[in-house]
Amino acid sequence: MGALDDAADAERDGYDDLQMSYHAVQPNRWTFRSDKIRRWVEERLQGRVLNACAGRTKLVHDGEIVRNDIDEDRDADLHVDVCEIGDELEAGSFDTVVYDPPFSQYQSNRSYEGREVGDDALAKRQFDDLLAPGGRFIQFGFTTTGMPMSLGYERREVAVFNTLGRMNDYLAVVDEKPGESAAEPRWFK
Repeated sequence: MGALDDAADAERDGYDDLQMSYHAVQPNRWTFRSDKIRRWVEERLQGRVLNACAGRTKLVHDGEIVRNDIDEDRDADLHVDVCEIGDELEAGSFDTVVYDPPFSQYQSNRSYEGREVGDDALAKRQFDDLLAPGGRFIQFGFTTTGMPMSLGYERREVAVFNTLGRMNDYLAVVDEKPGESAAEPRWFK
């Protein structure tokens, strides 16, 4: 069509193998209370896992899952702000990080009784330090913004969880950190 269309296509190079999925779900205040969402994320866990904003639902995995929730009344291994979590854990010690923060100030008010939650960009720098090479970062939210591509992460998957108009859809991304994983073979074929 023209130079503008060619430029737009060039920016998408590398996403030819991007896995996309679409699911209809019943919305819930706690993301992983939805059976479809919980199964989707559990199928993508590998090695040692950090569930950075664990909430109330426990994910099931055959490896270790370290649960963090800023609310000290929640059942979790740690109760720290994700912007400071790197101070508590060893760098490069996780194969998967699951990040399901409050998507909005409204959700933060409902889930954390108005408590302010940390800065997303700072949290992602913490997660980058905690992830081993080849590790995966799984994020839920209202956008498909995941790890900064400037850090070399590759977008592997995007999922849409449609709430059928009951509230905003949930979006999830899976980004892979550069380098070879010492865990199991790559799960993307």
